[in-house]
Amino acid sequence: MDAERMLSIIEAESDRLRERVAMLEAALMDTRVLPLEWRLTASEARIFGVLVNRELATKDAMMAALYVDDGRDEAEEKIVDVFICKLRKKLKPFGVEIATDWGQGYRLDAKSRGEWRKGGAS
Repeated sequence: MDAERMLSIIEAESDRLRERVAMLEAALMDTRVLPLEWRLTASEARIFGVLVNRELATKDAMMAALYVDDGRDEAEEKIVDVFICKLRKKLKPFGVEIATDWGQGYRLDAKSRGEWRKGGAS
């Protein structure tokens, strides 16, 4: 097989894999644009996306959203607690609350989650 044909096959496979990664990321977390007044960082937005997309968001799911494919070394799992603390502080003025399910993970309050899933922000 010549180099040109091999490159074409590799590029096609790469395109398919990128599409699959995008589908999996969409399933993992909500990717809608968040209100600017929330002033969330990209990492905080990813954590919020996981919270919206799941009844109960585990630390593993949030770690996957944070470190999925950026090439960085994965931080300690405690970083999730730090992000949750920051999110709570930023979102409280907007009536969005994050509850801790001890030993399990975190959940968005039902009202906020329902409103966001219907397409609106709190």
